[in-house]
Amino acid sequence: MRFGLIAVLLGGVFQGSVLLPMKFTQRWQWENTWLCFACVAYFLSPWAIAFARVSGFPQMLSDVAPRTLAATLLFGAGMGAGALMMGLAYKYVGMAITFAIVLGISSSIGTLVPMMVLAPEQVLRHQGLATMAGVAIALLGTVVVTWAAWERDAAKKTSDLSSQPAADSSTKSVITGLVLAISSGVLSSCGNLGFAFGGQISARAQALGAGPTGSASALWSVILFPVFLWNVGYSILLLRKNKTAHLYREPGTAHYWLLGIVMGIDWMAGMAAYGAGALSLGKMGTSMGWILFVAAMIIVANILGALTGEWKGARPKTLAIMAAGIAILLISIVVVGTAGTAA
Repeated sequence: MRFGLIAVLLGGVFQGSVLLPMKFTQRWQWENTWLCFACVAYFLSPWAIAFARVSGFPQMLSDVAPRTLAATLLFGAGMGAGALMMGLAYKYVGMAITFAIVLGISSSIGTLVPMMVLAPEQVLRHQGLATMAGVAIALLGTVVVTWAAWERDAAKKTSDLSSQPAADSSTKSVITGLVLAISSGVLSSCGNLGFAFGGQISARAQALGAGPTGSASALWSVILFPVFLWNVGYSILLLRKNKTAHLYREPGTAHYWLLGIVMGIDWMAGMAAYGAGALSLGKMGTSMGWILFVAAMIIVANILGALTGEWKGARPKTLAIMAAGIAILLISIVVVGTAGTAA
């Protein structure tokens, strides 16, 4: 049980640091870096780990019920669509509101639905109550961290009134952004739902002698295939629309490829660690694990953001709010951790 908790938190650490290398690929556009990242994260890494750790992969997938494979792929398609909608919502309502809505909804659905369906007997017991309390505390922490980001961004906008087109502040744009953010929150939870309800795939891998990492990667390889198609397709569309493919040949950017690859490996390392940890936590693993994973991810992302200057110039009040949000998220980790150690 302790291994499961540590693995899940480690997964959040990896995930929270995924975007850090993008700070050093300024001469590429978003789509250049994202295409490299998506190929490694969503396809090459999970399939390489599954091939290496699961005997007879991918032939073992033929032993999985077609209904399970179809449902898992559908959850993956939802996860991919949610990721793209999050990027679009950011354009309309900004980072703070998007961050709060997407993570709030996805962490709640991704935690509570598997518990209600797979372990309903635990809902009113210590594990279930501690997990639900952890979700509530984590939501509060997310709101507080988002409040800090809102304060920071508001201060920046007052110093640069031209940073947002007037149309973006219109009611129509706000409504569009909110719809996209809410839809993204619902769809982004599909990643964990696919992992929770695609257990036949990981069980089959375990039956072939695969350990937690191999079993988790076998399942992720199926979930992430539609995510790979969504992200690569969108990145290629942007490369053609913006005519930015030539940037791959820009002198002095050869190491950008390595940074994109590191991002992809870091992302998959996080998902593999989360998957291995969740499988080790038993029936409640995808519920307890998901909220721990998201909380750790938010904490690490904000700490790294502060260390790399994202909070430079912020008022002491804003920094205090951010610190309070991180403290609340740490409390949520402790609360959910008690559910795991008591099992």
